[in-house]
Amino acid sequence: MSFDCSYQYEPLTNNVAIRLLELKPAISSDLLLQCELLLCEASAIPAYEAVSYVWGSDQCPQTLQLPTGHLKITESLASALKGFRFRDKSRLLWVDAVCINQSDNVEKARQVSQMVKIYGNAARVLAWLGENSAVPLDVDSILDLARRTKSIGLKSPKADNRDTILKWVYGDLQKSRWIMGVMNAVESFGFPLLYESAWFTRMWIVQETLLAKQLKLHYGTLSLDWEDFQSVMVLIHAVNAAVRSPMKSREHFVKYAWALIDVRDHWQQSIGNSDEASEIGYYMHQFRNRRCKDDRDRVFALRGLLPDNAALDITPDYTKPVTQVYSDFVKAQLKLGSIGILYEAGLWKRKHLSQPTLRDQPDHPSLSDYLPTWAPDYRHDKTFTELTEVRFGTYFGKDPKVPSNIDFSKGPYRLSVRATLIDIITIVQPAIFVHDEAHRTNDILMFLSCRRYCMNLKERLDSHFENRQYPTQEDPTTAFAYSLVGGGTDRAYNDAFISKPNKESLDPLSLWKIYEKLCISENGEIYAVIQRELHRPPERQKIKGIGVDFYRSGSAEASMAWNYQYHLINIFRRHWFFISDDGYTGLAPLNFMTVTDVLAFIDGANVPFVLRDSSDETSDFLLVGPCYIHGLMDWEAVKQNAAFEGGTIQII
Repeated sequence: MSFDCSYQYEPLTNNVAIRLLELKPAISSDLLLQCELLLCEASAIPAYEAVSYVWGSDQCPQTLQLPTGHLKITESLASALKGFRFRDKSRLLWVDAVCINQSDNVEKARQVSQMVKIYGNAARVLAWLGENSAVPLDVDSILDLARRTKSIGLKSPKADNRDTILKWVYGDLQKSRWIMGVMNAVESFGFPLLYESAWFTRMWIVQETLLAKQLKLHYGTLSLDWEDFQSVMVLIHAVNAAVRSPMKSREHFVKYAWALIDVRDHWQQSIGNSDEASEIGYYMHQFRNRRCKDDRDRVFALRGLLPDNAALDITPDYTKPVTQVYSDFVKAQLKLGSIGILYEAGLWKRKHLSQPTLRDQPDHPSLSDYLPTWAPDYRHDKTFTELTEVRFGTYFGKDPKVPSNIDFSKGPYRLSVRATLIDIITIVQPAIFVHDEAHRTNDILMFLSCRRYCMNLKERLDSHFENRQYPTQEDPTTAFAYSLVGGGTDRAYNDAFISKPNKESLDPLSLWKIYEKLCISENGEIYAVIQRELHRPPERQKIKGIGVDFYRSGSAEASMAWNYQYHLINIFRRHWFFISDDGYTGLAPLNFMTVTDVLAFIDGANVPFVLRDSSDETSDFLLVGPCYIHGLMDWEAVKQNAAFEGGTIQII
């Protein structure tokens, strides 16, 4: 962004002083923006409002006139300031692009550290969502919807508002008709103009909105209190859950606007009673889905969301490259014992699943841009990793029985860790079909491809274990069934496969046998139905989506097998089935490789990892990602097994 200007900033007197922008009045929006910058000591800061807006283009064509010079500002900021400018009196504002000397990295770092106080102490936060468009915004009707939301009894985002809606309309035709017309009414009132705003995509608004005493959304000359906006959003969300009405810009509604409401609710619920490590993971996950001008801010913005007594110290420093900021952030967490951060890292989480290279020469041009595989790449949109990930237990975290042993002294890009190497991977079976767009939109094709893939897997397994037992002396088919679903310990598995009579979870072997009987067998109930469907014209085919609806008229086992298939498909999107050299089976992250990839336990972690030989004539390894190894998920037992080799390795 260009900051060409004739105005010379007066240095701040100390680390807690701030500048405020006194915006001069104007009777017309066409008049030049005029202001003064006031330097305020922490003990004498007058009442002010903080501005939240989209920075927009890097170009700065607009001028902000000051008594001793001028500043060039973006079109977006000029639009916001003209919108907030009074006709008859000055207005005192805090605006980041102007109140912080953007060309001074030291000052910028200090002021970013003060953001929590700046937004928290503001009388209100003014959110600029953009100029009026050709489509009118009917604020009065939107406020009527907000009042109706409250009268229905719809509550916080996490409340069961769907059931509340259904109870409210039950037996009342007039209410039912009103609910069915809500989406059309919302659109006719222009409400989507608000949640479609690019403002909701910004990363910094997470902090700005959470810290605000009062938040007001401004759309051109119109404004709406946040509480009323949230009420209408809750109504839309509940109606959509109850009747599945069409929604304009659904992705933007869910991914950005509703996500922000969810974050605010989480913030209010977690104050004073949350685990610091889990909070860090939660907010970093939210930040990855949002946009910012400087990727270092994805870490620095976290500072204002942690409690004052947080053990993790985040000190903004804009002289460091992005990769060093991320690496230092991970090291700080590891030093506090948060080894769970490693599960968010690895090659499986990278946008492009390519292998990075690292050379030890200090003058190597790419060294400063190198992000070690043990550090998450927060620059990448979380949508790449939000496909189902089997968590091989209820969570990824540290093993309470085995302390971590990490040495940080081997340089900025290396972690020296104690690890136990288990085996190398020799057989890999990728499920390519799940990433084929043609399969994703065709349930019949997906069923047949999944069936063929599972048949091939089983044939390969039977061939490998012919007349042999699994290494743990189990039947190979049992090991295979458990490996397919990562042991069947994750929440998604237990939610999907509950036996109604006794409320007990079906074990993976029983499910595999049901699937084998109904889907793989030539005489299977589901396979027979699919064959009949293949001979129908497309417009008469009944299989239109995922779920048990198609099999409500079939057997209970058929419904279970149908859901099991889709559970497998979700797993195969992010994991590949493997067989190791010694015969262990399991699931490993997407794009792992044979020969160079090793199964290992890292001291302190509660599940094993896949590591990759860096192949550069060193003993360095790359972190690929967590995995499931059937029969070897108990780290303490693995460590005591003399057959496995323990020692110190370096991860880069």
